[in-house]
Amino acid sequence: MKLPKDAKAQLDRLLGRFVRQIPEAPEYHDRLVEELEIILKLRFTDYFLTICDVLALTEDIPHMTRGSAGSSLVCYLLGITDVDPIRWQIPVARFLNPLRDDLPDVDIDFPHWQQDTVMQRIFANWPERSARISNYVLYKERSARREAARRLGASGKLPRNFRYEDLDIDKEEAMRIEHKLIGKKRSISKHCGGVLVFERKLPKSLFNKDNQILLDKREVEDLEHLKIDILANRGLSQLIEIDPDTPLEAYPEQDFETSQLLCRGDVIGVTQAESPAMRRLFRAIQPQSKADCVFATALIRPVATTGRQKASFFQDWTENRLEDTIVYEDDAIRKIAQLIGCDLYEADMYRRAFAKKDEERVMEFMTRMGEHDDKEAIIQELYGLGNFGLCRAHAVNLGRLIWALAYQKAHNPLKFWQAALKHCQGSYKRWVHKQEAKTAGWDLRDLGYENGVCESPVTQYKRNGYWSQPEFMPNMFVQETYLDRVNFAGLVANGRVFKGAEGKYVTFVTLGVGNSEYVDVTIKKPFGYRDHDVIVGSGKIRMTNGTRYIDCWEAKGYRLDRYLAA
Repeated sequence: MKLPKDAKAQLDRLLGRFVRQIPEAPEYHDRLVEELEIILKLRFTDYFLTICDVLALTEDIPHMTRGSAGSSLVCYLLGITDVDPIRWQIPVARFLNPLRDDLPDVDIDFPHWQQDTVMQRIFANWPERSARISNYVLYKERSARREAARRLGASGKLPRNFRYEDLDIDKEEAMRIEHKLIGKKRSISKHCGGVLVFERKLPKSLFNKDNQILLDKREVEDLEHLKIDILANRGLSQLIEIDPDTPLEAYPEQDFETSQLLCRGDVIGVTQAESPAMRRLFRAIQPQSKADCVFATALIRPVATTGRQKASFFQDWTENRLEDTIVYEDDAIRKIAQLIGCDLYEADMYRRAFAKKDEERVMEFMTRMGEHDDKEAIIQELYGLGNFGLCRAHAVNLGRLIWALAYQKAHNPLKFWQAALKHCQGSYKRWVHKQEAKTAGWDLRDLGYENGVCESPVTQYKRNGYWSQPEFMPNMFVQETYLDRVNFAGLVANGRVFKGAEGKYVTFVTLGVGNSEYVDVTIKKPFGYRDHDVIVGSGKIRMTNGTRYIDCWEAKGYRLDRYLAA
């Protein structure tokens, strides 16, 4: 692929928009030359400059990048991202690859309440040349079944796992309609943030009143339009409300109070890091720095644990630091390059082949790999890329945000919880964040919540899902009976039902037993925890990777008022 005739003019335009000085080290200069050559050959100059124009329009609004754009030194020098890919050892192949047919896109996170403001500024700056793309909602098996039943006369609310023969409709006709619908368009909605900026004005008939164009992301890619994703990030909203002046890169690399908070798994309220799984992960790996926090964001993804038992995986982290394990997608690129002696761009193509189960390219890789003592294990590990993983650049941005929020929780708990109650919307029951805020020192009345102190906690809980008094609900406990056997009763905080090996179900429930005191319970069957406020049972204590579990033998659910009245 040749450089365009106006390559020098394009180069001057790019260099003229740099907002950072390139460091003197040779690796920076070599990387810059490499990236600029790709950008010029692929004619991406205008795309990068348009992104710079968008950021100039929104320079009063904080932003951070998401995804693989942080892999690019050019993006760093242009100010699109603040991730230095040389410092973080991130190859550019995951973002810019001259061998790929699909186009790169840059994902930019803004505080969630300002996403629409950013969109409107773009539309105003490029009238009739900019639009938000669409999202096609397709029929899947369940929605197709429901639609088929309704077309044949079924009415009312259909049961979750209904059968055609129970609805007094023609089963064969229903199955024919169902199979025909699967994969077809069900409805059209707005894309979560994809925006196009065109070189010339388009007819107004192509846009609706909301400046939406009837193209989805696949059609955009087929037409070779370069897309910018303007995304909403509640974690960024939360951080900006606590401290609008400190950028992510300015937070210390190490901080004792922050690392201790993470090691305890005390991350409830930390947007994008508060799930029970993340709490257990932090306890297991005992992060000591911002870099460890970055690593944790990738460890939780399925790719990092494919083919491994969780316990041995965490032990590998402690003992071997996972030196030869694929955690980031970039690890796979480097590993493939080393195995077959190719460059990183070709290695990325093989990574994509494994992720997309492209058997022809996989066989080609296996032939080039030749004989290897661990060939079967390596192939199995690379096939794990089909699960959801993270590129290192995305993990760096997400991990730094989590570290900054954890830092604020450790050092500034009152402002942290004021912002968390406004922005953090996780999977926990409503009472959890409110109770944590009260434990940190807030009176909910000072935060604008109704004055319910004259009512009983149970009455408030039934109406609002939380209560105003600082004390925890009574009669919640974990009581040892003999050795590691316990009885327990706890207020449901969170939960999830998993379908494991051989189709067996396991229910994981997090129960509150006191202020900032939680216990994780495993129930080896499907359990309708959403239908109950309190779970009472007995089981055996198990300590795994720093987390105390109760392996439940028997459990029963109650509504709160009935439990306390018993």
